[in-house]
Amino acid sequence: MKLFTFALCISTLSLSACIAPQKNTVEPTVHKPAVTQPMQPRSTRSLYLGAQTAMRNGQSGLAIQFLEALISQHERANEKKGNLSDLIPTLQLADLLLKSNRPNEALQYLQALVQLTSISKDNSVEQKNLFIMYARSLAGSKKYSNALDFLAKLINLHPSFMLAHDLQITLFIQTKQLALAHIAINIAIQQQDTPMLRQFQADVFTRQGKFQEASNSLKKMHALNPNDDTAILLLSQLEIQQKHLDKAENILRDFNNSNPSSLRVQHALARLLIESKRPQEAILIYKQMLQSLPESAEIQSALGLLYYQQQDFKKSANQFNKALKIAPQTQTYRFYLASSLEAQQKNKEARSLYQQIDPQHELWQEAQLRLASMDFIAKKYASSQQYLQKILKKNPANSQAWVLLSTLYLVQEKYQQLLDKTQSTTALKQVPARLQMNRAIAFEHFKRYEDIDRTLQALILNNPNHADALNFLAYTYAEQGIKLDEAKSYIQRALAQKPGDGYYLDTLAWVYYKNGEYDKAVTTQQKALQTIADDPTMQEHLGDMFWKQGNHEKAIQQWQKALSLHPDNPNMLHKKINHGLQ
Repeated sequence: MKLFTFALCISTLSLSACIAPQKNTVEPTVHKPAVTQPMQPRSTRSLYLGAQTAMRNGQSGLAIQFLEALISQHERANEKKGNLSDLIPTLQLADLLLKSNRPNEALQYLQALVQLTSISKDNSVEQKNLFIMYARSLAGSKKYSNALDFLAKLINLHPSFMLAHDLQITLFIQTKQLALAHIAINIAIQQQDTPMLRQFQADVFTRQGKFQEASNSLKKMHALNPNDDTAILLLSQLEIQQKHLDKAENILRDFNNSNPSSLRVQHALARLLIESKRPQEAILIYKQMLQSLPESAEIQSALGLLYYQQQDFKKSANQFNKALKIAPQTQTYRFYLASSLEAQQKNKEARSLYQQIDPQHELWQEAQLRLASMDFIAKKYASSQQYLQKILKKNPANSQAWVLLSTLYLVQEKYQQLLDKTQSTTALKQVPARLQMNRAIAFEHFKRYEDIDRTLQALILNNPNHADALNFLAYTYAEQGIKLDEAKSYIQRALAQKPGDGYYLDTLAWVYYKNGEYDKAVTTQQKALQTIADDPTMQEHLGDMFWKQGNHEKAIQQWQKALSLHPDNPNMLHKKINHGLQ
């Protein structure tokens, strides 16, 4: 049995992140919040205009400051909280606060205004919008019962106010009151049948597992607005949810044929084809999409991922390069371009791109791991170790980094360092199997059999079919001449995973040998050597088996053959050739 045959699996440690598309390859623009400074006294007009400019520029924090200062000035001037002349600024402020996840603050501003007016048949549009915003703030503050009671009063006096119906239904669904949601939807439809109401209806039916009813609702939704693709996308998702991929595809294709400009439907169809393992058809769709949107970085990236999965790395690099030129700040595209170049063995260009990944980005650790792997393969062990240590400093639970670090120590035969440096990983929730194997190999170097047993037993407990661990543990028992029945069971389980494996057969033969079953040992070892003839240890084992079988001449010939293969310990073989087994 050969304890460990080292081969670093590039696909396992390197490019796995590139194979599966990310949930969203387009990174949103992040607006840095303005530095908060005390708002200086300004006129109410300049404060209002400042707020509008800030909102247009996406500076919500600054807009909130302007609006709060504006309302505060009015309150001081009127010596009271709440002023109907501030209705529009207050609605804007509340909306910004809700979007900033600050519903309690929004509620405070709105409550003062709501107390100045009452729900009546004569409410203006602005007042009704105030009531909606107030109900949203109540819901945002998790005061769902209060929000629903308030909406019920509002709908009672304004039955055609569809925004109130929509919010009421949303809250019923959110609070899982599906029966009440159905009633509210039917009441609202009597006022005005809208696509949104039919979408709500389909959602409720889907939650109840009534897929046919949900499908009917979505078809009515589509009939109300035939040119909108939302109902079509939801219908296809409903069919996918029921594993009806053919129906989903037909729905998307039919709409695409009559509405070829719907990029959302084309994108959904391409994703469905990918899921159905039809990448070439998906590639054609993305190419068609690029004819309409050549400057879409997202489509360029999606096409790049497909080429990557097809192992057409030259084309994938081309697509990711285009995506990166369109959106140069997008770290995801930079990482995938580097991966595509690395797959073409263009390591210099790949390395430069990996090094540019922002340390705050989710792919930074994977980029550092790739740099470590590249140096590992180039036998630049010190540099590889530095990258791995940076990863582990940031994320001590990064299992891939631990595996590569332990492997790095292993190939350098730094067994004690391996054990010392990876000791902390034994407390991880899930210790990687490869790391446990590496630690077991290090323990074997020091003949620490109890530690080997404990480590491999833990590995097998979580990975019952881990053939290498089963083989390793069986051989460890055989070497000690203990638990031979268990050893036989383990190696037979390993052979069930990999029938005919030469090293595993060597272990089984060694178990027979240690158990005194010399005929079985010889037969099994000869079978093992049919697949692996150049291993001196396995040849030596057969010599030992011949000797115990009583065939001393064959044993000496076998040991001489093992000696010709340049074993690690030739002195032991010379001793056997000259004196036999003692």
